[in-house]
Amino acid sequence: MAKADAWRAPGGWNFAGLRGSGATNTPPGNARFIAAPAYKRLLAAEPLLRRSIPALIVIFLLVVAAARVMSLMAMKEDSEHASKAMLAIGAAQLSASLTSATAEAEPQADYAETLASDLARKAGFGGEHSVVLTDPGFVIVAATGAMKAHVGEPLDTVLNGGQPLFLFGPRAGVMEVSLAGETWHAALEFADDRKGAAVVLLSHEGLLAEWRRSVSLNLSLFLLTASVLVIILYAYLGQVSRAQTADRIYLEAHQRVDLALTRGRCGLWDWDLERGRMYWSRSMYEMLGYEPCDAMLSFGAVSEITHPDDLDMFDLANRILGGEIQQVDRVFRMRNAAGQWIWIRAKAQVNDPAAPDVHLIGIAVDITEQ
Repeated sequence: MAKADAWRAPGGWNFAGLRGSGATNTPPGNARFIAAPAYKRLLAAEPLLRRSIPALIVIFLLVVAAARVMSLMAMKEDSEHASKAMLAIGAAQLSASLTSATAEAEPQADYAETLASDLARKAGFGGEHSVVLTDPGFVIVAATGAMKAHVGEPLDTVLNGGQPLFLFGPRAGVMEVSLAGETWHAALEFADDRKGAAVVLLSHEGLLAEWRRSVSLNLSLFLLTASVLVIILYAYLGQVSRAQTADRIYLEAHQRVDLALTRGRCGLWDWDLERGRMYWSRSMYEMLGYEPCDAMLSFGAVSEITHPDDLDMFDLANRILGGEIQQVDRVFRMRNAAGQWIWIRAKAQVNDPAAPDVHLIGIAVDITEQ
C-alpha cells in the first residue's frame, strides 16, 4: 500500500515519481538516434548567434582597419621626420666638405662635382634625391639627379618658394619648394663666411615612397584577411543552412517513426547498463499513459513499475554484463499510469559486449489484447 501511495495522485496514476528519479541530461551513446537534435535547447538563441557572427566579423574588420590606418598615419609622420633629418644631415656634411675644400684653395668648380657625387654615393641617395653646390651668389656649380640639368643657373630662380632658405639657411629648416611644377623638400647649409652653399633636395614622391610601400603591404594583408573571413562566414552560413535542413528532415522522420510506433502500441528504449539509466521514446511513454519527458530514467524507477514475478531487471542486467546473454525476448507486465498491469513483449540486442558502455537497445510492444 505504501508503494502504491508513492505513485498515486489525485485523479489517477502519474509518472512524476518515475520522472523525478531520472537525470536531466541528454541521452548518450546510441540513444541519440531516437532523441531530438543535440542543439534543440539552443534553438531559441540560434537566430541571435546567426546574426551576431557576421556583425562581429564586420566589427573586427573595422577595428583592424582603424588600427592599421592610425598606425600608417603615425608611420607616415615618422617617415617624413626621418627623411627630413637625413636631408639636414646631408646638407651639413656637404657644407663641411665644401668649407674644407675652399680652405685648401682647391678650385670649387672642379672639385664641387666630386663632392656632390661622393655625398650622394655615401648617403645612399637615389634618383629621388638631388645634391647641389653653389657659389656665394647661389649659382649652381655642381649637382646630381634632377638638378644636374640646371648647372650654371641661379638656384633662387630654379627653386620657387625657397627664399627663406637663401636668407636664413639651416635656421629655415627643411622647406617645401617647387621645381618644374613638382613639390620637393630642400635643406640648405652655408659654407664658412658664406663662400658657397650646399643643398640637398628630395622629391615628395621619394619622401613617401617607403611609406607607400608599407601602405600597399598592409592593404594587401587586410584584403587577404577580410577575404578569408568572408569565406569562413559564407561557409558558416552555408553550414547553418544545411544543418537546419538536415535537422528538419530528421525531425520529420523522427515524428513519423514516433507516430507509427504510437499507433502500433510500440515503444523504443535504450538501457545504459553501466550507468543504470534508460531512455524511452515518446511512444513508450504514451503506450503506458505517462507524460513524455526528455529525462533519462533511473534503473530503480523503471524496476518499480515492472512486475517482480515476471522480470528481475537486476538479475537481467548482471547476466548481460557478465556476457551470458546478448539478446532479450521477454514477456512481462508493467504498470501504466492508471495503475493497471499491461502485458509487454520486449525484444532487444546488446550493442557491443566489448564496448566500454554496454547498451541494450530494443523495442517494446503492448500485447495485452493478445
